[in-house]
Amino acid sequence: MRKISALWFAAALLAVMFGLLIGPAVKDSATVDETTALGAGWSYFKGYRYRIQPEHPPLSQMLPAIPLLAMDIKLSPNAQALVDGRAGYPWTRPWLGPIRAWQELFPQGRDNWYFWALPEGQLFGQMFVYDGTNDGNAMMFHGRLVQIVLTLAIGLLIFFWVRQATGNDLAALTGLAFWVFNPNALAHGHLITTDIGATLGITAALFTFARFLKTPTIRNAVICGVATGFALVMKLTAVVLAPAFLVLAVWHWRALRSSEVNFWKLVAGFVAGTWVFLLIIYFPRWSPAPTISDIQARALGVPEWFTTLRPFLIPADLFKSLGLTLGHSKEGHDAYFLGAWSQKGNLFFYPVVYALKSPVALVLASVMAVIVFVRRWRETNILERVAWGGAVIYFGVVLTSNANIGIRHILPVLPLVAVGIGCAVARLARQGRWIATGLVAWQAVVVVVAYPLYLQFFSEAVGGARNGERYFVDSNYDWGQDANRLKEFLQENKINHIYLDYFGTQYNIEYLKIPNTRVNAQQARQIKQGWLVVSASQLMRPEWAWLREVHQPIARVAYTLFVYQLP
Repeated sequence: MRKISALWFAAALLAVMFGLLIGPAVKDSATVDETTALGAGWSYFKGYRYRIQPEHPPLSQMLPAIPLLAMDIKLSPNAQALVDGRAGYPWTRPWLGPIRAWQELFPQGRDNWYFWALPEGQLFGQMFVYDGTNDGNAMMFHGRLVQIVLTLAIGLLIFFWVRQATGNDLAALTGLAFWVFNPNALAHGHLITTDIGATLGITAALFTFARFLKTPTIRNAVICGVATGFALVMKLTAVVLAPAFLVLAVWHWRALRSSEVNFWKLVAGFVAGTWVFLLIIYFPRWSPAPTISDIQARALGVPEWFTTLRPFLIPADLFKSLGLTLGHSKEGHDAYFLGAWSQKGNLFFYPVVYALKSPVALVLASVMAVIVFVRRWRETNILERVAWGGAVIYFGVVLTSNANIGIRHILPVLPLVAVGIGCAVARLARQGRWIATGLVAWQAVVVVVAYPLYLQFFSEAVGGARNGERYFVDSNYDWGQDANRLKEFLQENKINHIYLDYFGTQYNIEYLKIPNTRVNAQQARQIKQGWLVVSASQLMRPEWAWLREVHQPIARVAYTLFVYQLP
């Protein structure tokens, strides 16, 4: 296959991916985290400090907000008070530990650098997009277009990575195809969250690190450092690159020792590239964090390492994000897994979520690629080994986290697996390549049939999206993406009022003018007559067991919204 024809085929595959992404970008309602990220990114451009969503670095939130700079965005008085810090809740979300009241310890109010204004940030984002002051749907769509570009960039990176590793265009196109038709890439590739940006950053950092190991020069060290800095300011899960780089460098120590450049000069070039990029992004906020008393630090759950090293942690906002991220990982997150709720992590969560949220063809191709790599690993090169090594290390680190939320937290593994599959195809005999092509076709059919409901996608082996709530909810299934479809359902069935327990942005429900009364499980028991709609992420909670056991839904909207007619 000639180079030019391979590029045209790659462009065609990316065009198909764009088509698969644009539909959900238009139709999906705002998911739980999107309005917060979009509001935060816009506020940073407007000169507000990183108070709206400080647990994440700024770049992945600022990029989707770029199109909004050309729009006539206005803030309502309430939204303005929130972003200014003049309004808020009487309690604070600490860096680590239980929620606490703050008035006595902080009489100056919430204008304190150490506050984590989590509820204010979430409320501001909902008001920013959906309080009726602006065209919320247009804001969401333009922000999502940026995310689609990032998703396509990942696909392009996969193609060039496999082609450089193997010199085989068919292998490169196969790796790209497994990304293009990956339902999880399609599910999260159009959403305004930090996940797709983190995936691009981590993939780029590992690719440049592989090139550095192959040719250890100062230039490649600096490029890898810049890519690593880019990954860190997209999302701080990129700290997993540290153990990945260490293990991979030890594995390929001979390559580093053979370099004509002194090892410590290479390290210095890498560190300089990373740090300069970080300073550019956080410019001009290069001052250390302000001092804080021991009593206040304990009240806010600020870790001891932060207060001890405070004068040296520059840029301070980056290390604040790191402290919040580590606290969340340690504290855990209430998650649903195979019928049970838990605050702590489960070692099997991510392996199972990968298996059940992936098409059967992708699972088979992944297993095939691992077998090929293990059997013939002596024939592999650095580019291929870094892809598999990075995937295994990232997956292994994530297994130790107590924050078992969703497959989006292992999204960076998916491009690496696609690279591994592509590299394996280059080593297969003709019959094996035909099998790989058949798996691509199988996966493509499954994904096209599932269009456009990719967030709730489940493997055909477990009955698809119809059975998804049995296994996982939240961002794996029901993340508030179907409010637009709910409105269409109500209009088609001439239902003019519902009782609602919705797992999503209530401001969006009001923006769509859906006539509703919000209820919880206990209040719903008192309904004498009417229509009740419950999101899957709420319905699977223990307090709704009475409804699941006694009543059957008369309809399901996009699988995630269960519609009941009571009594």
